[in-house]
Parts: sequence; C-alpha cells; structure tokens
Amino acid sequence: MVIPMGGMGGGAAMQGPPPPEVAPRFKVIKYCVLTMMASTCGQLLAGGLLGELGGALSNALNLILNTVFGIWLLKDDPLIGKTYNFLTTTCCMWCGENCQGGMSCLLPFVACNLITVVMNILLNGVIQQVIAQAKGLLGEETIYEAFVLWLLLVSTAGALLAQIIGSFYGYKAYTEIRDGGYSSSGGDWAQASAPPGGGERESQPAAGFSAFQGSGNRLGS
Repeated sequence: MVIPMGGMGGGAAMQGPPPPEVAPRFKVIKYCVLTMMASTCGQLLAGGLLGELGGALSNALNLILNTVFGIWLLKDDPLIGKTYNFLTTTCCMWCGENCQGGMSCLLPFVACNLITVVMNILLNGVIQQVIAQAKGLLGEETIYEAFVLWLLLVSTAGALLAQIIGSFYGYKAYTEIRDGGYSSSGGDWAQASAPPGGGERESQPAAGFSAFQGSGNRLGS
C-alpha cells in the first residue's frame, strides 16, 4: 500500500501536526475518521453475517483507503496515533518508514473522500441502497435479520456522512492554513505527545570549544 504524499500542487508544502488555529476543524475530522473506522468494521461484520464477506471487503476498499489516509493525517493525535503506531509496526510497516503522514495527507484525504462520495452517489447508487435497506428493515420478521440490516444501514449511512463532512472540513482547514500562513507547530497534539520536563534548555558549548575551527568538509565533497 502506497500512501500518496505532498501538497498536490499550490502553495507551500504542509508537514507535521496541524497548527492550533485549525484545531476545531481537525476535531471534527477526527470524529469523521473514527466514524469511518467503525463503519468499515460494521460493513465487514454485516457482510460476514450475510455470508458475503468477500463482496463486503471489495465494496469497502475505497472506504478503507480513505480511512488509512485519515489515520496518517491524524497520526499525532493521542487516540488515532495508537492505531497509526499499530499499523506501522504490523501490516503497513513500509508505509511508516517511507511516508511522513501528518499535514502532507490533508489534500489527499480531502480529494479521495470527495471522489469516493461522488462515485458512490452517481455510479453505485448508495442513497438508493440506504433507502432500500431502511425499507427492508421494516419488513424483516426475525431479530437476527433485522440486526444485520440495521448494522448495514448504519454503517453505509455513517460512512457516507463521515466522508462528506470530513472532506468539507478538511478543505476548509486547508484554505484557512493557506490564506492565514499558519505553520504546523502542532498545538495541543504536539504538547500531548511531548515528554514531560518543560521547555527546551539552551545548549551551552563545551569548555575550551571554539566555533568554526578545523578544516571541515563540504556536503557532497
């Protein structure tokens, strides 16, 4: 799995944790990513209960990819960061070594969610599926069948809404960062993951040390 990086054109490249000025928008994005994670599990569970796990996995591939984008985007969040650390030490180890994540995933997250939503609505008829599942839920006679349809309905609708809201708030965060010239200092997320002990201590040169002495080497020589 390759996680696309970079700002995808326009403006200075964004890296690191989100700046504190857009923390409210990233809080919404965080809940959207959590909803996408839960919706992915719900769709796979419903597919397994219906005996169609392979089909459910195939249908959820775009959702899974978008969720991974969200996890990489929010890797500095104390909660999402636990999932990120698990993935980068297991099935996505290569991505963890070669992909920096953080703000560089913001525009890919927005674009992929938006494309998925448009394709699901226009090509896959996801809204019609939700309506059909809701009607089918009313006609089921057994609790088991009603539970499976309810799970599928909630997971499908939740994923759709989370991707719509996540892409909208992600784009708004991007425009605020671009127009405001904010830097990715990390805000509360960076402080939460920083080790205790206060601020940095100013470094002092060793005794008898004189700067800029010695022959040295040029880079590349």
